[in-house]
Amino acid sequence: MSGAPDELGQLWAWFGHHQFRGYSPLYERIAEVVAADPSVLDLVRASPPEAHLPPALLGAVHYLLLDGLDHPLADVYAGRSGDDPAPLFLEVCHAHRDELSDLLAFRRVQTNDCGRSALIGPGLTWIADRTEAPFALIDVGASAGLNLLCDRYRLDYGDRGATGPSHSPVVVDCEVRSGHPTIADRLPTPISRVGIDRSPIDLGDPADARWLLACVWPDTGRLARTEASIRLAQADLPTVLEGDAVVRLPSVLDGLEDGTAAVVVTSWAFAYFSSDQRRQFTELLADASRRRPVAWLSADGAGTVDGIADASLCDRSGAQAHVLGAVLFDEGAADPTLLAVVQQHGGWIDWRAPAA
Repeated sequence: MSGAPDELGQLWAWFGHHQFRGYSPLYERIAEVVAADPSVLDLVRASPPEAHLPPALLGAVHYLLLDGLDHPLADVYAGRSGDDPAPLFLEVCHAHRDELSDLLAFRRVQTNDCGRSALIGPGLTWIADRTEAPFALIDVGASAGLNLLCDRYRLDYGDRGATGPSHSPVVVDCEVRSGHPTIADRLPTPISRVGIDRSPIDLGDPADARWLLACVWPDTGRLARTEASIRLAQADLPTVLEGDAVVRLPSVLDGLEDGTAAVVVTSWAFAYFSSDQRRQFTELLADASRRRPVAWLSADGAGTVDGIADASLCDRSGAQAHVLGAVLFDEGAADPTLLAVVQQHGGWIDWRAPAA
């Protein structure tokens, strides 16, 4: 944290050390320098509190580059240049302060990574093995709804097998580090699918689609597959309802046909719920299970969902683990299971659930 002048600077330093290190060297280097730059921190501080997290400004700068800004930083982001990105990033922030302020004023970080489908897929298969009824897929915190299309992607687990159509334009490579995840040739197909998001991305709007792409960290190998998933979704736009989850979810659940199971997915969304919202959300699912089978597939930091994994659980690097878990509800009772320790963008999976 040395060199960070205030709490906002410390936040950038923390992100560089704990979120970007070992995964995005580009953003790690930028975060290190922004953490000690009062002018850029003032730019962030003048934006709404929701935009204070580093991915907001990082996404805004990336957006300008994707929109055609002619600057040497674009070559660094595209891997065509090995120049130090940090001073170039500061140049963009200083020269385009007004444009960045406008973006930070109304854009919110949207990490709708189709790579998470490589984690959702085995989870859905595990749940389908235990729930015989046809199911509706409901993604809470869906953003643009890319993971509602998980059964249309090719999910490649190396020598462990692959899931999904071989001709899919979207291919996600996921390393199986240990265990035996439930990898099927094809994912179970939902009879309906819908997303809920407070601020959904409209992929029919080029600016919205560009923002979604701008939120991808450029040096993590995810840009091409995200572009492909956006094009696939634009051909058949998934339904994403705008609104708060605990307000929207009851009518979605009540609108399902009799005999239909509900599989509700939250991927790195539940952590943003307040404690009261978490309680209401869980109670909604428990209550709905008195009328139909309900399963909750969750991916989030360890300790976020009760009963899945303790907050002290770490991955191999010693960092707090991200975990995939399933909660099966029956007549109001919840049965949570830790399925796997995972990489948050689908890079790898360490399966923990026992075989059926």
